[in-house]
Amino acid sequence: MPLVLPTAEAVYVPQCGAGGGRSVVVLGSTGSVGSQAIDVIAAHPERFRAVALAAGGANPALLARQALQTGARMVAVTNPSAVREFTDAFTALAWAEGTSRRPLPVVLPGAEGLSAAAGWPCDVVLNALPGAAGLPATLTALKAGSLVALANKESLVAGGELIRRVAGPGQIVPVDCGHSAIMQCLPGWAYACPVPGVQRLILTCSGGPFRTHTRAQLAAVTPAQTLAHPRWRMGPLVTVNSATLVNKGLELIEAQTLFGLGYDRLSVVIHPQSVVHSMAEYTDGSALAQAAPPDMRLPIAAALAWPQRPPPGVVASLDWTRAHTWAFEPVDEDRFPALALACHAGRLGGTAPAAFNAANEEAVTAFLTGAIPFTAITDAIEQTLNHHTPVPDHDLTPDAVQAADAWARQHTRNHLLGLPAPIRGLAPNPARPAKEA
Repeated sequence: MPLVLPTAEAVYVPQCGAGGGRSVVVLGSTGSVGSQAIDVIAAHPERFRAVALAAGGANPALLARQALQTGARMVAVTNPSAVREFTDAFTALAWAEGTSRRPLPVVLPGAEGLSAAAGWPCDVVLNALPGAAGLPATLTALKAGSLVALANKESLVAGGELIRRVAGPGQIVPVDCGHSAIMQCLPGWAYACPVPGVQRLILTCSGGPFRTHTRAQLAAVTPAQTLAHPRWRMGPLVTVNSATLVNKGLELIEAQTLFGLGYDRLSVVIHPQSVVHSMAEYTDGSALAQAAPPDMRLPIAAALAWPQRPPPGVVASLDWTRAHTWAFEPVDEDRFPALALACHAGRLGGTAPAAFNAANEEAVTAFLTGAIPFTAITDAIEQTLNHHTPVPDHDLTPDAVQAADAWARQHTRNHLLGLPAPIRGLAPNPARPAKEA
């Protein structure tokens, strides 16, 4: 559904709290993005300070180290059984490092603890939670009046309409490197504030390890080959999504919500070097690109500092004393149908993007366990979308998103269990739009 964006009279800009620097809550602090955010905060205490952390509890020792390092006043541990492990690890580490007088932070368990962390008084909430738990946390942070630095895809993919209802102008900034690049190429941009003269947004992707594979070759790739990404080091789900281009499909849905352009004005190109992170094309024919080494610390710092520039020295600059060759290639959507499927889900709106995301996660799990071939991932997404009747945007609620997610997961599991061996490709159907002549 086309977006009509308001022209903001006032854009949210976080202020520096007492003690200097922006106060930051990090949700998902022990994950890849969260850990790098802690590194950025620790390296620039004059600009940022962490006041609360939240994590699942799978790595209590790391969470304890982060709490001690940052001096966070509150820690949420969503797995209640891990609370004792965290407190024991914090106490032991404080004694070992000679800081035993450092008080234990307030520790809150379970979903209530996560909600408390998301609504904790601060300037910026960095949401790096994995999966569906990220959406209610984003809504809580927005309602609390914090700026949200968003690394949780589910918030915008599954709940974009819910976000639009509560987010004020400038209250969301993206952490994903592609959306961060576009943000930096749009002078004066803020969430829900259109930038005049923008004609098209171009997301770049590395193409993953199989960008030159034929469809037959893709059917034979192994999980180990898929997890060997040529440029980035990420978790298993995101790495597989990069290889299928589902990740870029999810980013198209996010970009439509963040920047307010229709899907006909969003493009994806393959850029194997992963140096140009995305581009904004203007109606005068010019295109602005953001280029930097492939390092997530820079988009994290850009989100925490926005609308100011990040602190100096977050990452090393590109070396302009040597030759560089940058290539840009179109995406072959016959081999990589995820982009068309994502746009189809985005245009359907409502709960369709949530079904897209849930079906993909279930299919990726099946692929990583060796139950299905690589090409069956997008086939399963397509099949699930064909059988999903979306709840429309105007009726969307958090419960409807959760129900669509649960339905899509169960439907996908049932579909995958019923596939014959060897699995054959699905016949063409309406969920994959026909290519224009």
